[in-house]
Amino acid sequence: MAKVSAFKGWRYNHEIIDDLKNVIVPPYDVITPEEQIQYYDASPHNYIRINLNNAAGDEKYSSAANTLNMWVGSGVLVEESQPAIYILSQSFLVEGDLAERIGCICALTLSELGDEVLPHEQTIDKHLDDRYKLMESTSANSGQIFMIYDDENMVLENIHKSMADKPVIDTKLDGIQYKIWAVKDENLTGQFVGALKDKKLVIADGHHRYKTALKYAKNNSIPGSEKVMVTLVNSKNPGMEILPTHRLIKEKDISIKDIKEKLIKDFTYVKCDGVDQLLGKMKNQAGKKCTLGLFHKSSNTGLVLDFKSWDSLERKMPNKSKELRELDTNILHSFLLKNVFDIDTNNQDDLKYLSYLRGNNPPSEMLKTEDYKIVCFVNPPSLDDVFNIAGNGEVMPQKSTFFFPKVFSGLVTRCF
Repeated sequence: MAKVSAFKGWRYNHEIIDDLKNVIVPPYDVITPEEQIQYYDASPHNYIRINLNNAAGDEKYSSAANTLNMWVGSGVLVEESQPAIYILSQSFLVEGDLAERIGCICALTLSELGDEVLPHEQTIDKHLDDRYKLMESTSANSGQIFMIYDDENMVLENIHKSMADKPVIDTKLDGIQYKIWAVKDENLTGQFVGALKDKKLVIADGHHRYKTALKYAKNNSIPGSEKVMVTLVNSKNPGMEILPTHRLIKEKDISIKDIKEKLIKDFTYVKCDGVDQLLGKMKNQAGKKCTLGLFHKSSNTGLVLDFKSWDSLERKMPNKSKELRELDTNILHSFLLKNVFDIDTNNQDDLKYLSYLRGNNPPSEMLKTEDYKIVCFVNPPSLDDVFNIAGNGEVMPQKSTFFFPKVFSGLVTRCF
């Protein structure tokens, strides 16, 4: 099963970097071009120069490697004195209440997907080449792969409670309080390693990074390349949150009257006035399968949709498990987007009509800055759904989940 281990990580030197807020960055794949510029301007030691270098063409990979080597040589990054696992605490607000998610940054021995490590979502492999070139040039794991496991004994959480020393990192990033402890005590690290030995891991975020590391390990015999840096979080942790990814429809001019006429084949609906009333009614039905929300901007009309075409669903997906068939995103893609708005999510050309709304802020607030005609609201899958579907060897449609919060890059680097 899963084989994890401690490693000697590289961290920013507090004697040189006095404010980590100026150097730590989100995962590379959520950074916009505008944000990339802002991170470059924030500090000459900002981790953007490693994870998303702005040099032209393939020069960005050699530039990232040169920067990493320079920081190591000049003491901007310092190596841990002995192998450690890194306990990570992220504290954040969910609907006004404080939550804390506990994770562990460690090294994982690579294996083929479907063995100890399970994917949970479909991916587009076009991103593999970029991350492969970065790993090839830097010989490092610069970003986190976020994985979940299932442990009712709460071994990691109990180790966290035993921490008496001050954290080696304590900073607020994008409204989230980060604390990290470097755990070097072999008794404690052994407890965590032992707790994982009979577990399977599900990739929450970082499918491309995992596939990249696996490909690199197959192509190279460099000591250390057979492992990859990961952040592991227990699905039973109270701070484990899955948020929804809503769909915004652009460039589709269709009246609310025509929408209602097309809906009645597969859905029943209840009308609402405005987006806030719609979201309130959806919240009252939380946990109910196959309930979607639709908001038509120009008419300020909301519709709470209840799916009814169960026989048609089974005919469309006869070889899929019940959990996968009944995912909100499958109903959304196969019956709402396709039948009502003529958007086929399997057709790359049709994806131009879609953008995505996700985050920890109220959807009505996030919508104020978005360009859209229609919003399709979905409820997130449960953690049980994620584990069951992955355990069946199946994968969800893309953007079915949004695990919050993300794990930022630059907190710890693993070199090999």
